[in-house]
Order: sequence, then C-alpha cells, then structure tokens
Amino acid sequence: SSGINAEYGDIDHPSHQPIINLSFHSITFPMSAVKLSIILCLLGRASSFAVNRSTIEPDHNWKFQYPVKASTAYVESTTEIPIDLNQFTVSFWVSEVPGYSSYIAYFTTPSREMQLYWYNYRGYNRLYLLVNGASTYCTSCINTSSGLKHVVVTWSGTAEANGVGSIWVNGVKVHTFSSLSRSTVIKKGLRVKLGQMHDSSATYSFKGEIMYFNLYPTYVTSVEEVAKLGKAAMSDPEAVVPWGAFIGGAHGDVVLYPEFELYTESFTTIVCHNNNMTVTIERKAFPHLIPSRASLKDPSCKVTWDDKLVNVTTNLDSCGTLVSYNSSVATYSNYLVPDILNPPTDPADTEGTDHAVINRGAIALDESRLFITCKYDLVPHRSIAAYAVASSRYNVEGKGARDFSFELKLYHDVSYKEVYLDKEYPLHADSKERIYAEALLSSGGEDRIEIRIEKCVMTPDADPNYSSQHNLLIEGCSVDDTVQYHDSTSGLSQRFSFEAFRFNERPTAVVYMHCYIDVCSADVEDSKCKQGWKLCDTEGEAETN
Repeated sequence: SSGINAEYGDIDHPSHQPIINLSFHSITFPMSAVKLSIILCLLGRASSFAVNRSTIEPDHNWKFQYPVKASTAYVESTTEIPIDLNQFTVSFWVSEVPGYSSYIAYFTTPSREMQLYWYNYRGYNRLYLLVNGASTYCTSCINTSSGLKHVVVTWSGTAEANGVGSIWVNGVKVHTFSSLSRSTVIKKGLRVKLGQMHDSSATYSFKGEIMYFNLYPTYVTSVEEVAKLGKAAMSDPEAVVPWGAFIGGAHGDVVLYPEFELYTESFTTIVCHNNNMTVTIERKAFPHLIPSRASLKDPSCKVTWDDKLVNVTTNLDSCGTLVSYNSSVATYSNYLVPDILNPPTDPADTEGTDHAVINRGAIALDESRLFITCKYDLVPHRSIAAYAVASSRYNVEGKGARDFSFELKLYHDVSYKEVYLDKEYPLHADSKERIYAEALLSSGGEDRIEIRIEKCVMTPDADPNYSSQHNLLIEGCSVDDTVQYHDSTSGLSQRFSFEAFRFNERPTAVVYMHCYIDVCSADVEDSKCKQGWKLCDTEGEAETN
C-alpha cells in the first residue's frame, strides 16, 4: 500500500516476516577515541553537555578504510605482543574491494611469524597462512567479493593439538591443517601490521576495510567459541593485542572512521512481536546511556534496567511509534532519548556556531537518538477471479509469534447472512451490480486486537501491481463514489460494498480484488481501528444495517 503514513494508534498486519533494523550514529573525534554521542539508531548522544556523566568517553567502534593500494598504507599495533604464544587465535572483520588485485594482505608480523594473505594463483583463489615461516593454504575458501565477513584463524603449537589449527569464515570452518610449525612459539615483542606484507610490498597491499582485529593467547575449536569472537570487540580484556591497540597506528592513506552497523548488531537485540517491539542494550557498550533518565519518544515510556542490560518495549500503536508503508514493507519506528534532561533538539531550534565547516550548536535529533525500527514484508493475498480473494495465512516471527488468518469474503446481499462459497468464484456480476465484501481477521481470541481495512485495489490481473488498477479504499476511506460502509458485528471485521465495473483495457477480463489491513490494539480508545468508518468523510454514503 503505497504512500500511506499514519501516526501511532494503528498497526499494519499484512502477511509478513519481521526485518530488524537498528542503526547507530554518533559524533566522534578520532585519535584518542573519544566520543560525544550515543547510537541505536542510539543515533548519538542526547546532548553535548550531560549532567553527572563525562562528555568525553572512550570507545573503539572504529574501522580502518584503505582507499588505495600503497606500500605506505597500513596499520600497525601501538603495543607489542606481551608474552610468548604457544597457541593463538586471531579474529577480525574485513571487507575487500573486489577485483582490484590478485594479492590481498590481511595481517603480518615483521618476519612472517604470523601472516595471512590471499593470492589468485593461475585462477585458483588461495588463502595462505604462515606460522613461523611454515605455510598452509586452502583454495576457494574465502570470497573476496562477498562484502563484510568475519575471519578467525587459530593454531596450537603445544600439547595434543601440536601443529593443528583451522580457518573459519563467517562461522564456517573452511580449512583445517596439522603439523604446522609444531612445538614452536610466537615470540613476544612483535607488533602486528594490518593490510600489508612483512616487506611492505605494494603488490600485496590491501584495499577495503578492516575492523575489530583481536589477537588471543588461546586455541579454539568449537562453533560456539568462534561465534563469540564474532561479536564486535571494543577492547577485549582477554586479547593480548586488542583492537584498541591499533587505533593510533594508521599510516599513509589509511583513514579511521566510526563503525556503527556491526557494533550495534553485536551489543543490541531487537525482537519484533505481533503487537510490540522490544530492544535490549548491553550497558557496557554504551556508557553514555543513563537508564534512569532515558525514555522513548513519548517521555512517559521509560526503560527498565539492571547492572548489565537496558530493556525497552513499545507497542506498535503507542509511545509515539510511527508506521509507514511502501508497496512491499510496513515500517514501525520509535527512538530512545538516552538522557531526557538533555534531549536532542529540532534542527530548526539549534543555536550556536553554524558555519560551512564547523557547528557548535546542540546535537540535533537525527544525530542523537536511539532509532528503533521493525519492518514487516507486505505480501499481497492470493487472489481469486471476479471480485474474490481467497484466505491466506502468515506467521509473525519472533518470541511469542502467533498465526493469524485474514480472509476477504463476499456476500449475497446487505444482510451479510449468506456468504459465497469458494466453489462459486469467480462470480458473474453485471455492471453496476452491488458487491458486498467483508474483511475478517481470525486470531483464536488470544489477542486484544481489532482491524481496519487500509487499502483495497482492483486489477484485471492477479498481480496487485498490474499497471491498470482502480482503488476502492485508500488510508481506510473510499476513493470510489459507489463505496458504501456497513456495520460489522465485531472489531475483527469490517464491511463495505461497491458497484461492479469492468476495465476498458480488458473489458472481458476477470477482476481481482486485493486488500490490506491494519491491526490495532483493542485497548487503544482512539485508534483508527476503533473509530473505523467514522474517520472518513462519508458525505451521506454510510449505510447502517
């Protein structure tokens, strides 16, 4: 249903699977890794000057971007490996620019004590690992054109796993090896270089993005251990060379940027339910958030918290939640203000220095809110010829998901006592003959919900997006002069009628009817579902039966 935007009080409930979207943005100053704002679509911090908390806080949600291949472009750890390692695990995220080279260097130490690089050898894509000069490789085990990926390399030079190790990409073990540099150690005092070979060869230099590189003094073997490493690590205390050790080590054209998408995904969780969305935030990752002073868009909607987590839930029809639609997706959105004593400002109200280069004004709303979004795919209902639509079912994924059955039924007359049977479709209707329709949602009585028909469109084809189409209802109200509204017996149904017609383009074609509905909480007195047809300017068209 295109172009429909509604304030809270409505819940669209078409056939859907939830799509989760949380994004973080913040205002940052690089080098010392200080940060002025919070993010989930915490889109930053609520204010430049917050009470009872520091306005400059350490953070390591950064990424390094290598814009060009160059021997001088690399990042080196600012600290050395502090101990001899008889085993190690490297975890990092990487996104290469595809097709720019036959060689890609990921990381190395000065004399190839540890080194990982990719080489397109005579058409064979090989990933090489070196440990103390000895090498192993796998073929076609990493796709350098697949975008952001998580890579784990693990090796042991001691005990029963002496010389054994493996390489993992996106949680899948792509290579195993044995007898590699048995009974050796990686000497302490070495620095790790990212995006370059040991000899600073421009041929092998890197182009793309590297982030969250951590070196651990452990050997891992399980999927669970690798998955845990995939979580974006700011400054992991278990790492001997943590990601934070690289922040000040950029050389050449390498640029340091804030990284929000992966960081947000790692430390927040959102669940899209039937009637609400719930967000859980790990407090350690967002020290800027003050739970006692945080709220959703509606200041009365507070968060709950403990020592580790902050939780917030909003119904899809309350707390200022907005819903918008396009032709394929229903989007519900709200945002968290991390400190209501220092709320973000509307851009029009921002005061302070505002020049082309700098701005010392208050942080604006778009820069400083925790933006929460749940998206649901809109799936048109199956159509049956001649003003009939068959029932269809859809599941809502997530905790507490339930099945709903949405049906469109046609009746013989305005009494709505005798329904047409499936075998009677397609109907044979004369031009201007009145068609009586009902939209009905079945939920087993478990949900306190009501419905409202949001849109009904007619086409001479089973495709609801067919080029020739005629709208009966838009935003819950008629746009066809022949539509009449009729009372229903339940908040779970809505009735209307209209005069049959034919399409000039295809006058003998069967006419298909496609409808979409909103679902609202029955407990919201002023919801559009509760008001139903009363919201429409009927101009005498309404008919009560």
